[in-house]
Amino acid sequence: MLAMHMRVRRAFTLVELLIVIGLIAMLIGMLLPAIAGAQRAARSASCLSKMRQIGTATLMYAQENRGQLPRSTHSALACKVMPWGYALSRHLSHTAYTGPGPAWEALFNNVYRCPSDERDGKWSYGKNVWFERLPAESGEVFGVREGPVFPKITDVPKSSATVLYGELGSGSMADHIMAHFWHMGGSPEVDARRHGKTSNYVFVDGHAESRSFESTFDRNSGIDLWNPAKAQ
Repeated sequence: MLAMHMRVRRAFTLVELLIVIGLIAMLIGMLLPAIAGAQRAARSASCLSKMRQIGTATLMYAQENRGQLPRSTHSALACKVMPWGYALSRHLSHTAYTGPGPAWEALFNNVYRCPSDERDGKWSYGKNVWFERLPAESGEVFGVREGPVFPKITDVPKSSATVLYGELGSGSMADHIMAHFWHMGGSPEVDARRHGKTSNYVFVDGHAESRSFESTFDRNSGIDLWNPAKAQ
């Protein structure tokens, strides 16, 4: 009788163990999405902080250069100036760019890298090329011979509403975003869903926001915060 009682007791303990294991597995299944969401939010916040630094550094650069915005590799070499990432170096790391080396690698792999960017060795952020267009080039988009140009902050009608930098999603090594081509059928080079349903953007006045790409550009709705002449 005692042996039978012991066998029943062991079987009951095993059932309890299986129930506990099942509950733990269920709790883990419930917690994992929350943990993943918290990690994604933390990476997005880190990225947004880096982009704010870039926005502030851009304002400092403009203040030192009579309001001129830095250029990207799209036009910097033709204008005999350093592309924005190199030009902002001393404002972000207190060290002017003098060539490849540990200081530059530290800056590139820190401030210029979004922690959610899974691409290897590429710029996480790109500058809006609208600010580097010549009159004939912007005129092509507006359907006129010569369109408006925006090389200086003071040339931008609504600096707080106009996107200056966005998160790159292309497979190239480009440091810029050809937003003017989107009106001609070009595909946006922006990683619109890097942080779930949103991406981060820096505006001409230096502030940064996390928002949906469609709230910055939607051809069907006429929304275009990348075009300085149309941003509202």
